[in-house]
Amino acid sequence: MQDARGRVARLDADEVLELGRLYRVTTSDLAVARRDFPQDQATERLNDLVAAAHALVYSESPTSGRRLRTLVSSELPRSVRAGWRFILVSFLALAIPLFATLAIGILLPEIAAAALPAETRAHLAERRLWTDIPEGFRPVLGPLIIVNNVQVAIAALAGGLTAGALTLYILGTNGAFLGTVLAVVQSYGMSGGLLAFTAAHGPLELSCIVLSGAAGLRLAWALLRPGDRSRRDAARLAGAQAVRIMFVVVPALGVAGLLEGFLSPSDAPLAIKIAAGLVAGTLLWGYILLGGRSFKRSAA
Repeated sequence: MQDARGRVARLDADEVLELGRLYRVTTSDLAVARRDFPQDQATERLNDLVAAAHALVYSESPTSGRRLRTLVSSELPRSVRAGWRFILVSFLALAIPLFATLAIGILLPEIAAAALPAETRAHLAERRLWTDIPEGFRPVLGPLIIVNNVQVAIAALAGGLTAGALTLYILGTNGAFLGTVLAVVQSYGMSGGLLAFTAAHGPLELSCIVLSGAAGLRLAWALLRPGDRSRRDAARLAGAQAVRIMFVVVPALGVAGLLEGFLSPSDAPLAIKIAAGLVAGTLLWGYILLGGRSFKRSAA
């Protein structure tokens, strides 16, 4: 395929025949791998090879509409599902500090409050939250929130290059900060207002933090445990899979940012905010869990 450089016309007759033979063999191997080893990284690599060869064999541009539909409808969610172990570790790295600092903050509210910025403590002392965004600032703040969230997600991914240390640090500090904030706001009796503010964007935003952390951890694992591949090849394959996860995360963060900038600070009923958060979270995880699966009806 490298000799073809994207066009079959660059190959001679024997090379075209060999390309067809290799394509048939590889697609057969991919079918077996998907059946017997659906979560293995080798299956992901075979899938990438077949996708690239399909574009060449059928003269289909890698950026064609059909290729993009296949990528979005099946390949991206499959790549995310393949790293479910990393998603679990990422979730725990966020959740454990969150619940630990929440418990400590409820028991020792003075110490927890001292960990928050002075401006935040001043708002709470005045019995008001810092989440009120004037309506005129929302069109400006929404994009800024999206950019900030994407930067955090990219940092969590890039943290994989530090053997996962930076990724775990980002997950842990975010979880600890959230737990501390919840504990302090609870001590002031204002947790209901904070939960109302986060109801719309929180499920999607937290999910994206966990997924971007999983992408970083997947890259870190490839560097630490390359298996029978060279460390370079393992990192390249894991990097491609991690980038696919980010293709899911970045649009989801865009939606979360819009919700946080416009719906969350609005006077909309709490039920609407909760419904928006549940719908957004359900759509994201439904896409991840069900996208690309084949559901066969059992014979009657």
